[in-house]
Amino acid sequence: MLALIPFSWLSAMFLLSLVSRTQAVQNFNRRSDLQDVPPLNLTTAGWTVPLQGSETCDGIVGKQDCIDALTAPSADKHLQYLAIARGVYFYNCSAPNAAPVFEYQSTQLYNAAPLLASSMAEETFHALVPQLYDYDYGQLENSTLECMGTIGTDNNTAIVTLFDISTFEAIPLESVLAPNYPRENGRWAHSVSPGKSWEIYRVEVVGGSPPVCGREIANYEREYAAEYWFFHSEGEDLWTGVTQENVGASTKALV
Repeated sequence: MLALIPFSWLSAMFLLSLVSRTQAVQNFNRRSDLQDVPPLNLTTAGWTVPLQGSETCDGIVGKQDCIDALTAPSADKHLQYLAIARGVYFYNCSAPNAAPVFEYQSTQLYNAAPLLASSMAEETFHALVPQLYDYDYGQLENSTLECMGTIGTDNNTAIVTLFDISTFEAIPLESVLAPNYPRENGRWAHSVSPGKSWEIYRVEVVGGSPPVCGREIANYEREYAAEYWFFHSEGEDLWTGVTQENVGASTKALV
């Protein structure tokens, strides 16, 4: 059994219970305390965002051009927030045996800072994600770990909302297949805000892989859990905001 410091795994799971699913682009009057939270300093403990996936070619002819890892965050970015997330990707199979089409997502972000004991190993934190994915957290009524934000889809665009802190569009830059069980686990991904003041990494993904379309035309839901690492440029305004001109990509993007 996984041992968490300074509290037990059972206590951690009660902390990680999920509020009911909502559409992700909403206004909330809470989490204002996060405005004054300094950037997380995990580098002194040797923590770094996981980047290594598995070989990903995406139609590339020359295998030498395939990639297997995400690009590291820019040197001027600091880890501002670390979240553990639970969400759903919605797909559509519009024709028999067609490729599944991503429609939208609804993801809840939970501030991971309360889980980070000073002596915790990074591997121990990563091990929370598959446990969260398997746990029947929906039956739990209360949690001391509050939802700090959401990710949703608006007009084909992924919108990240960090309650009372920032709302911004997330533009996918790159993705790689998961290092373990890529047929079941969704891709790891690296996204940025339009002004590139934010860099977002979705890693340690469990679940969430696209369905395999069969003979029936159908809609599918794929639940997933993941870590989200939010890097931000020091000195730039946290209140990034989303303008109408920014919204409306030609293809739907999941983050």
